[in-house]
Amino acid sequence: MSNQIQVLRAIFSGLIFAQLLWQSAYSQPTYPALPDEDYSVYTTILNDFSKCTTEQYAYRRNWLLLIKTVTQEKGKHSFRFDFPKAQENLASLTSPKETFYQEPGWKTFMAAIDTNQFTNYEIKHPLELACRKNELWTAQKDDYYFSKDNHRSRGFYALRNDYKNFGSLISLSKVAYSADQQKALCYYSELSDGRSGAGYLVFLERKKDTWKVVGSARLWIS
Repeated sequence: MSNQIQVLRAIFSGLIFAQLLWQSAYSQPTYPALPDEDYSVYTTILNDFSKCTTEQYAYRRNWLLLIKTVTQEKGKHSFRFDFPKAQENLASLTSPKETFYQEPGWKTFMAAIDTNQFTNYEIKHPLELACRKNELWTAQKDDYYFSKDNHRSRGFYALRNDYKNFGSLISLSKVAYSADQQKALCYYSELSDGRSGAGYLVFLERKKDTWKVVGSARLWIS
C-alpha cells in the first residue's frame, strides 16, 4: 500500500509540474521568427567581436555566449541612437579612421531608417561561431537569475557557478538593411556582470556575398 501511495504522489507531482510548465509556456508572448539573413549578420558580428585570430584575446576562445532569444527594441535605456542626426553622432562615437558613414550610400541608408522596424523577433537556434560556444537564453532563464525577486540571491554569481565557462550575455536587435541589401546595421550588447558591459551599433557591408563589419559605434559602457 505504501508503495502505491508513493507512486500516486509521484504521478500527482509530475502532473502539477507539467501543468506549471504548460502555463509558463503559454503565458509568454510570441514573436515572429527571425529571417535567415539576420543569422548570417549575427554570426559575422559575434565572430568579429570575439577576435578569434588575435592572440591577445586567445583566453576568450571557447567561452560561452548566452544569446537572448528575443531581439532588442530601440529604447531610451540601451539601444539609443538618433538616426536623423547620424552623421553628427557617428563623428563623436566612432574612431577617426572610420569614415564609411560619410559615403553617400550610408547617408541615404541611415536617413531612410524607420526605427519602428527594431521590434521583437524570436531567435530560434544558436549560431555557428568560429571560436566561441553559444546557447540560447530564454526569458524564463533570465527571470530565474535576474528578476526582481531573484537577482540578489542568484544574479551573475549563481550564473557563473551554473555555467563554468560563461563569457557574456548577448542582446541583438533586428537587422536593418539598405534598399539594395548591400549594407546592414544592428544593435549588439554584451554583459559579463552587473558592472561590466557595453552596447554598440554595428555597421556591415556585403562583399562577395559575405558580410563584413566595417565599423561600430559604442553607445554605452559600464
